[in-house]
Amino acid sequence: MKLEQIMAIQYLDKSTETLNVVQALRRDGAVVVKEVAGHDVVDRIVAELRPRLDMDRHEEATVFDGANTLRTSSGLLKHAPSAAELVDHDLVIDVANDILLPHCASYMIGSLTAIEIQPGESTQALHRDDSLYPIENAGMELLIGVMWALNDFTEEVGATRVVPGSHRFLRSWHLPDVSEWESAEMSKGSVLFYMGSTWHGGGANNGDRSRIGL
Repeated sequence: MKLEQIMAIQYLDKSTETLNVVQALRRDGAVVVKEVAGHDVVDRIVAELRPRLDMDRHEEATVFDGANTLRTSSGLLKHAPSAAELVDHDLVIDVANDILLPHCASYMIGSLTAIEIQPGESTQALHRDDSLYPIENAGMELLIGVMWALNDFTEEVGATRVVPGSHRFLRSWHLPDVSEWESAEMSKGSVLFYMGSTWHGGGANNGDRSRIGL
């Protein structure tokens, strides 16, 4: 199967039934649901996160993390309690249940991180989140990724890059190249779902503002 045969990222309305979101996610490896969260909620989360993000001054940043990217994860819900409204949003739970529970009795949050890609940041290497597991079993998803847009994500300011369809390949079968990725552009309050086996990475920020995701 060639990646060219796989559909691009699909954008669905927030009123779409969960079944349609899951079907698109299973088919393409990623899907965006538009403007699920209200701007008031998102703005409140950003205000709560701001002091913590400003404490990250890049001193220990790796090439993978990015020299112009701020991150905060430790005690995130303590410092930004409003983020819980997105973490346990009904849509997130319903999608996670459908993808993960067929293979396990229960699941947990593996990482909860706010990421601010600032102007001047370069592209992050494409990677798969499930590479931390020492097994390779095509078709059995071990995790899913959820990225909430806390402001508008555009290609210019570093929208997450995704390789649609790449979840269908074992890691050893195919390494995607730059011609295969697509920027998951989305407006504030929208949410990107992607499989743990989907190749993705942060985009370069060539704009004049930051992009913030959770």
